[in-house]
Amino acid sequence: MRVILLCLLTISASAAASGARTDESTLHISYAGKTLAFSAADLAALPHQEITAMDSHEKKSHAYSGVPARDLLARAGAPLGEKLRGQALRLIVVARARDSYEVVYALAEFDPAFNDRTILLVDRQDGQPLGEGAGPLRLLVPGDKRPARWARMIVSLDVVPAGG
Repeated sequence: MRVILLCLLTISASAAASGARTDESTLHISYAGKTLAFSAADLAALPHQEITAMDSHEKKSHAYSGVPARDLLARAGAPLGEKLRGQALRLIVVARARDSYEVVYALAEFDPAFNDRTILLVDRQDGQPLGEGAGPLRLLVPGDKRPARWARMIVSLDVVPAGG
């Protein structure tokens, strides 16, 4: 029994040390070696914004509610506002989904000094939690003509240098 417990603790410690993310209901945001974890309850407690947008797959308009992604990136220390200049303009945000889908955004796309849209990490659609095929989190990018970057089932946002 001790051997099994020791093996499980070793595997768990190895996964934690390697940055493995096993809980897909938790959002991980990383920047410069720092990773923050947000549970569904953590996200639900944050200020939300609402937007009505057309889901081009369904050809139907929906009311979405979510947290501005820039607020979460700022909590992780990503350089926004006056700090987003010079080499920081090479930073990208890699959004990773549970199904291994990945989408890349320039960090500047999240900053109100660079554009007028707010990219939301939504957790509700038409007043209900997102369904299994879309949730628990989805990035909604207002103004995109195609919804290919409206990534579903988001599990992490990683801020990294472009090409690195």
